[in-house]
Amino acid sequence: MEKPTIVLVPGAWHKATIYSSVSSILNTHGYPTILLDLPSVGAVPPHTSFDHDVSTIRECLNSLVSQNKDVVLVAWSYGGFPAGEAPKGLSKKERQAQGLQGGVVRFVVINGVAMPAGYQPHVIGDYASMPEWIEKDIPNNTGTIPPSTAKRVFYQDMPAPLADSLSTQLQHQSLGVFFSTSTYAAFEDIPSTFISSGQDQTPFGKLNSVMIEYCRKSVPGAFDVVEHCEEAGHAVMASQPEWTADALRRAAGEKI
Repeated sequence: MEKPTIVLVPGAWHKATIYSSVSSILNTHGYPTILLDLPSVGAVPPHTSFDHDVSTIRECLNSLVSQNKDVVLVAWSYGGFPAGEAPKGLSKKERQAQGLQGGVVRFVVINGVAMPAGYQPHVIGDYASMPEWIEKDIPNNTGTIPPSTAKRVFYQDMPAPLADSLSTQLQHQSLGVFFSTSTYAAFEDIPSTFISSGQDQTPFGKLNSVMIEYCRKSVPGAFDVVEHCEEAGHAVMASQPEWTADALRRAAGEKI
C-alpha cells in the first residue's frame, strides 16, 4: 500500500531545508516528501498578505490529490497559519463523499499557529505588538532576525555548528503576512496533530497549550493527538530529527 506523501511547510524567515534531516529519515521509511518553500520568505517586493503562501500550499496539495494521493500536511511556526487555510475542500473525508480518491489525511502543526477561522495575528500596521527580537524595516514592511538572535530564540537547544549554519540561512520576511485574517481552519475537517517543545523560546512556548484548548472549544475533537518533546526548542525538526520523524510517521498512520 502506498504511503502518504508528507508535505513539509517551514515558518517565517526559513526555507524548507530546515526539514532536510527529517525528510531524509522519512524517505528511508518509504514516505515521499515535499519540502515546500513559502514565497513570502525573501520576497522582493515583500508581500502584503499571506495569500501567496496559501495559494502555493494549495497548488501543491491540489497536484497531489488530483493524482489520488493521500497527503499529510505538516507546518511549523508561522507556516501553520497559511497551511491551516490552504486545504479547504481537500480533506480525505470530503473527497470520498464526492467519490474521489486521495486527500489530506492529517494536518500537523509544529510549535505553530493553530487557531479557528477569523484569526488575525496582528492588526494592520501594528508592528509594535510583534516580538521585539524582530528587526523591523517598517517602510519596506519586512523583518529580519540577526544570527545572534536566531541562535538564542530558535536554535538554543542544538550544537553550535548546526545553529551557526542555520542562522546564516535566514531570509527577510514579509511582515504583511501577519496582518492577514484566516477564513478557514484545517482542523475543522482534517484529523490533526500538534507537536510542541518544552524549551521553545518563542511566544509559542507559552501559547501552544492555550491554542489547543481554544481550538477544541471551537471544534470538539480538534488536535486529537498531541506530541511533546520536552528537551527540544522551537526548531525541533532540526535539533531532534529522529524524534520528529517518528512523530510524523505516527501522524501518517504508522504504529511505532
